[in-house]
Amino acid sequence: MSTVRRPRILEVLYSFRVGGSEVVGLELAEQLAGTGSEVLCACLDGEPGPLRARCEGMGLKVVDLRIPQNNILGRNGISLALVKRLAELNLDAIHLQHFVSLNKLGIAARLAGIPHIVVTEHSEAQLKESFAGRLRVRLNWRLAHRITVIHEGLRRYLVDQLGLSEARILVIPNGIEIGYWHASDRAERRAELELGSAFTFVFVGRLVEVKNVPGLITAFLRAQSRAPVPMRLLVVGGGPEMDRCKALLAPDLFGSSVRFIGEHYDTRRFLAAADAFVMNSHSEGVPRALLEAMAMGLPCIAPAVGGIPDLLGDSGWLTRPGETEALASTLLAVAANPKRSQERGAEGRSLVATRFNSAIIVRHYQKALLDAPSTV
Repeated sequence: MSTVRRPRILEVLYSFRVGGSEVVGLELAEQLAGTGSEVLCACLDGEPGPLRARCEGMGLKVVDLRIPQNNILGRNGISLALVKRLAELNLDAIHLQHFVSLNKLGIAARLAGIPHIVVTEHSEAQLKESFAGRLRVRLNWRLAHRITVIHEGLRRYLVDQLGLSEARILVIPNGIEIGYWHASDRAERRAELELGSAFTFVFVGRLVEVKNVPGLITAFLRAQSRAPVPMRLLVVGGGPEMDRCKALLAPDLFGSSVRFIGEHYDTRRFLAAADAFVMNSHSEGVPRALLEAMAMGLPCIAPAVGGIPDLLGDSGWLTRPGETEALASTLLAVAANPKRSQERGAEGRSLVATRFNSAIIVRHYQKALLDAPSTV
């Protein structure tokens, strides 16, 4: 009796470090495996990181693509060895995170005969800032059979500004497993962190320039100096801005009210301990961390950039990037009215459960990955 071969999909992350698109890709890989596909994982740089172990813990085979780095052709995916490696995997589909992945793997994937090549882009910010990035997209987008984006504004940017075919682009938002994001252990988590009764804000994300965490800390310290109640800020994440962030604390009277947690794959326990979520980025798409916080029912403060205004709407507080005093005032307003804050948090959770449920999102990706037309 013959058995039906399972579809084989390669999920390519940007890296095995913890980041928004990396977590999205890894969770999608797990969900696709749960629907019956055989899913393999890889990353562009091949370097170790916590998500590699996470892949293996999920039972997903990790593939080392060994993308050549020692010459300009190899770095841009023009490598017969890479073509051979991809062909040997006998893939039905390859899913790439970000157009930079398409630049590095698109030609090799085409030459390897992979029938469905899908790339997901999460934000237009880097494209707007990089002429070379925009040029690569204009040259290479046809290598993908399907392009998915996480919000409508990004689709419009690719079509109107970069000239991509509207027919080849799908809008598929990031999905959230709503049942996982809960705060039933809130008391336990707050006790672990020794938060007491302090109104606690939490930031989750990489400490990189675009996230403007130093600006967030500056605004928090300013708010703390005027707060009628004790406040705390948990910073969950790591990155090159860590030293700059820490340098802000030593000379400040309230520096001890900011705590750096470090990089964690699973951030739920820190969100469970918090009273509100805050971010202060210069640019974003639809941040995974914001979706998770909303799914937790946390009141959220976020900048009015990218897809955030459409996502958060009236269920949270929108700020303008770089306006430190305005952010400080918003932090104080949220802490001063916990009842109203909780009501907005409940509205946000309801919205995420309706529009971003992962069970629905994974079906859209299945169709995009396995039914994508083989467009030349």
